[in-house]
Amino acid sequence: MRIVHLIAYIQPKLGYQEYFLAKEHAQMGHDITVVTSDRYAPFPDYNNTIFPLLGKRIVGSGRYQCDGFKIIRLKTVFEIGCKVWLKGLRPVILKLRPDIVICHGMTCFYSNQIISLKKKMGFKLIYDDHSLPWVAKRGITGKLFYFFFDFEEMSLCADKIIGIADGCVDVIVEKYNIPRERVEMVPLGADTELFKFEKKLRRDFREKYDIRDDEIVIVYTGRMNLPKAPHNIILAVNNLRNSLNKKVVLLFVGNMEESYRDIFRIHAQSVENFARVIATGMVENTELVRIYSASDIGVWPMQATASTIEALSCSLPVICVDTVKERCKNQNGIAVREGNMEDLTTAILKLVNNDELRIEMGKRSRQLVEKELSWKIIAQRFLEM
Repeated sequence: MRIVHLIAYIQPKLGYQEYFLAKEHAQMGHDITVVTSDRYAPFPDYNNTIFPLLGKRIVGSGRYQCDGFKIIRLKTVFEIGCKVWLKGLRPVILKLRPDIVICHGMTCFYSNQIISLKKKMGFKLIYDDHSLPWVAKRGITGKLFYFFFDFEEMSLCADKIIGIADGCVDVIVEKYNIPRERVEMVPLGADTELFKFEKKLRRDFREKYDIRDDEIVIVYTGRMNLPKAPHNIILAVNNLRNSLNKKVVLLFVGNMEESYRDIFRIHAQSVENFARVIATGMVENTELVRIYSASDIGVWPMQATASTIEALSCSLPVICVDTVKERCKNQNGIAVREGNMEDLTTAILKLVNNDELRIEMGKRSRQLVEKELSWKIIAQRFLEM
């Protein structure tokens, strides 16, 4: 089948759902084209965080090949936040003659634009949305924001509507006013061939950073900023300085925003007499397997991230927010209330001090991914009508 993934931005080096789904659909034998903008996403503090890895944000329009699928980058007429108006979208879709269009995001300009093309061409239309309750617009501003999107028409025209977590389904139902029976939860996933525990990678990484075998590595990967609050991990460990029965190393991997550097530094200094803090900066998605293999516990104290699932695939027990508690459904981790320091502290204490529990949860993490959260399984679920 000819499948189009319609997305505002794609950054293959960073991974994310749109890349892995396109890659997996191509490996299934489908003719895949990603139609997107001429730029990378407007990550906060781009020049200090993303530029060293990706280079200039404006890539330019054109056609590219990537891991078995095509990318068509269209000129951006204008951009508001993370929403782009793509020049020439209609003629491109008409020329591609897709059997299926997967529209990533229901609050994007193209999510309305694609409806008329669906009616004209008759392709199957799938919407998926990633909005969790913490990003949902509220109050008068929210009502005005959602007014510009014809969710009723989207619901009527869509052949499938997907939320990538239980919390996302709630937003689609409650904020977009789409009947719950019209919405399916299809989670994010992991590349199980790439993301798997590697003993040699663990040994090499630990030797590089002089981490002993008996030290417990608590890892956080992703954006380093105040909303994600990775410093909460340091605060929790500081609260436990007299309760932990193991030495811990706190490993932070990600793009640190300039405005967050002093906050993070102050917290890191507060534990330097009994816990090591390592911040490596951002790495390509494929490099994360070394990080997870070298670690013992994955922690994401605020908001949600696909990194959690890649850590699961590498046999890590995880601590994550309860808006994505389904990622701990196999008794493979602990879901905590977002921003609740008591929950976070208790969870870290439980996993650090109990070797058997930590190892057993790690095994259950890999089992969960192999059973439900591999991109192979998820790519197939997207296409089931």
